[in-house]
Amino acid sequence: MPWNWMQIRLYPPTASRAGYGEAALGKGGLTYQEARGEVHAVLLTMAQLPVPTAAAYAQAAIQWNRGVPDDVLAAGLLVSRVYEYGRLPGETADRAARVLMEEFSMNTTGEPHRVILSASSPGGHSVP
Repeated sequence: MPWNWMQIRLYPPTASRAGYGEAALGKGGLTYQEARGEVHAVLLTMAQLPVPTAAAYAQAAIQWNRGVPDDVLAAGLLVSRVYEYGRLPGETADRAARVLMEEFSMNTTGEPHRVILSASSPGGHSVP
């Protein structure tokens, strides 16, 4: 079965807006190790950014490289995950990601559509 990766950047609620998440997806069709490698590369890139959370991303990259389970939370703001898809008839990487995003949103906010897919997310692509 093929694998893919996704990352959900969390935006906590403020006085003027509800919290939400913005998701980026890989293109799919990867092996398990390739999917984990792409997540690791994104975490390493974020660790190099001139932001206060860079050290937290570096720590998440170290944990990911050591083989933590297939998802990790970095700096309390970025959830990285790899997932398998294609077990169900017609299940694509994008369809499986939408189900995972909705489940994550329900578990986090109690509402199914607080996580959006954005082509502008780092590494992401748009889904028709």
